[in-house]
Amino acid sequence: MLANIILALLRAIGRFFSSLFKGTSRASRTAGKASSGLAAKSTKLSPPSDEELAEKVTSGLEAVFFKQLSRPRLSELSASDLTLEDARLHLAQAEIYYKNPFSLFSRSDFFYEEVEEEYLNQSLGLDNNTVDQRFLLIMSLFRKTLNDNTRRLMLVYAPVLLIISLAGGIFVSNSFASAMTKIISPLNILFLNPDIISTLIIFTAIAFVGFLNAVLLFSWPFKVVQQRNLLNLDNYLTSKFGRINHNFQVAKRRALNVERNKRMGQAEELKDEAGVWTLSYQWFATRLLLCEQMIRNRIYQVRRNTILYWLAGIVICLTIGILSIWASIYLLPVNSNIFWGVLTATVIFILFTFGIYKRTSAMMGTVLEANEWSRFHLIELHKTIKDHVGEDKVQIVTFRDRNRME
Repeated sequence: MLANIILALLRAIGRFFSSLFKGTSRASRTAGKASSGLAAKSTKLSPPSDEELAEKVTSGLEAVFFKQLSRPRLSELSASDLTLEDARLHLAQAEIYYKNPFSLFSRSDFFYEEVEEEYLNQSLGLDNNTVDQRFLLIMSLFRKTLNDNTRRLMLVYAPVLLIISLAGGIFVSNSFASAMTKIISPLNILFLNPDIISTLIIFTAIAFVGFLNAVLLFSWPFKVVQQRNLLNLDNYLTSKFGRINHNFQVAKRRALNVERNKRMGQAEELKDEAGVWTLSYQWFATRLLLCEQMIRNRIYQVRRNTILYWLAGIVICLTIGILSIWASIYLLPVNSNIFWGVLTATVIFILFTFGIYKRTSAMMGTVLEANEWSRFHLIELHKTIKDHVGEDKVQIVTFRDRNRME
């Protein structure tokens, strides 16, 4: 038992660092047969092709620093193209979902959302070439892209700016500290050593220059690219949810009116079509719910990883600062006051830069307009089923009493 606990702990730590430094977990996973107790298998997925993107990526200098995606092409059939045979194809996917005895013994992963992701991938038919397969691939692509851009900002660009700032501070201090000391000495500021004062002034100025560059990098290329990615995703989701909702309404009307063009001699045909359209509108509603859950899962992963990258970026910058302090003490004996300058610059850069970068996790909530989507709770499936069943029962009683009177 102790060995299993240690093994689970090591696996959890490994998955943590894998998610932290490699961006995201694997694009998707497929659950194993639910009736078996085997671990779920991973499935390597291909990203959407260029034909699945509605337009070319907007060119610009900001795309050099961060990856930008275009709006995906919508593959959902419109209601006018929804035939009875198309409805049967949808029901084939629905049958997989309704008959799926998913495993109650999930993997002991460090992150539970990956377990939920497997279930949603299986429910929406990731491996069955369903209409929602592209949706799942697109959500994985956008999640990975958003995470990659955030990781690049906080784990690459921010530390590089700190290194450049500290190196520039050391160079300027060694070159001009003496001249500044001569200017400051007569002022006798705070009764401190003029050499320390001049060093602090130089490194503070350099640190704020590095901070301003970090803010510029955040406000212009990063924020612009991330907002474009989120807007393209929002447009795609708005169109997809609207199309599913429209198909739901059409399937509902056909289910309610299927008997109007049928006669008693077509009883079996009537029974079949009524069942197809009734299950179709229920499945369209279920798909909306499953898609919403997958969106929630992806948003959570992006925001969770953003926090992890933010913390990791602080740790990396602190490490750089500590190493620079050590180097200023043992490798730069010419000016021992550089120690105070490096310490001050590191603290200022981290506090101000990552104070601004903390706003990254809130960006999704300000760009994605979830209130504009045709979400599951808006279609009122429970009311539709109630009205449908109630109307059928009224018709049954009406015809029964009419036959008795005749």
